[in-house]
Amino acid sequence: MKEHGIESFLAGFFLGGIIGAGVALLFAPASGVETREQIARRANLIMEEGKEGADYIRKLVQDEVASIRDSAESVKGAVQKGVDQFKKQKA
Repeated sequence: MKEHGIESFLAGFFLGGIIGAGVALLFAPASGVETREQIARRANLIMEEGKEGADYIRKLVQDEVASIRDSAESVKGAVQKGVDQFKKQKA
């Protein structure tokens, strides 16, 4: 459920950026050159924020993978102890 929230946030963020850029073009009081420079700056800002969001998601995924590996190792160890104990009692 947590991942869905992040995906929804990022989708809304990017959609809002695109809509904002379109509205800025329609109502821009500046010249074409100034408007293009503003769009380039905003696009760079959006790209940077997108990279930060991707880095954040990448870290979340890495942390979850590490947690799952740790859990799997714990379960594997517990199962092995149980097998060893069973063999010991059987013998």
